[in-house]
Amino acid sequence: MTWGTAAGAVIIALFLSVLANPATPWFVAVDTAWHAWVVSLRTDALTAFEIGVDIATGGPVGGSVLMIVPLAVLLVLRRWWAALYYGLGVLLAGTLSQIAKHLVARERPLDGLWHVDFGSFPSGHMTTFTFFIVAMWVLLPRRWAVIAGSVLLVHEVFNRTYLGAHWLSDTVAGLALGAAVALLLWAAFARRIARQPRPKMQPADAEGARA
Repeated sequence: MTWGTAAGAVIIALFLSVLANPATPWFVAVDTAWHAWVVSLRTDALTAFEIGVDIATGGPVGGSVLMIVPLAVLLVLRRWWAALYYGLGVLLAGTLSQIAKHLVARERPLDGLWHVDFGSFPSGHMTTFTFFIVAMWVLLPRRWAVIAGSVLLVHEVFNRTYLGAHWLSDTVAGLALGAAVALLLWAAFARRIARQPRPKMQPADAEGARA
C-alpha cells in the first residue's frame, strides 16, 4: 500500500504538470536532453533490435501475450483470485493510460522510428509492461524475478525513448501508473490470494513428483 500510494502520487503529479502545459512542462529540459542523447546512439543494428523488443513487449502482438498468457496460466492452475487480480489490473492499467492520453493530448517526438498511436503521455506500452513486471514480482516473489524485472524495466525506458515513441517523462509516468495499479490492487487481493488453497495433485501427478 505504501509503495503503491507513492507511485500513485508520482503519476498524479506528472499528470497535472503535463495537463497544465503539454508542450513545455517544467521538466521539458530533461526530456529534451535525454532525447538528444538517445538519438545520438542510433545505428541500423540497434534500431532493428529495439524494434524487435517493441514488438515483443507491447502493441498488438506483445501486449496480447502479456495479457493472455499469464492469465491463462493462472486459470489453468485454478488460482482464481490471482487470475482476477491480474485480469482486472491489465484492464485498469490500460484504461487509465488511455484516459490520461486523451485528456493531456501531448505530442510525441517528431523523429520517431516506429508507428505509434495517439498521445505521448503517459506511455501505454510502459504502463502495461510495468504492471506485468510488478505483478510477477508479487505473484512470484523471487530474487531472480526482481533482478530480471528491474533490468527489463530500465531497458524498456531506453527502448521507448530511443525509438522516439515517447519523452523520458512519459515513460516515468508509465512506470508510476503501472506500478500503482499493480501494488494498490495487490493490497486489496493479497489476503484472498494467500488464503486460496492450492490445487491438490492427482495420484499420478504425486507419483511423478516423487520420481
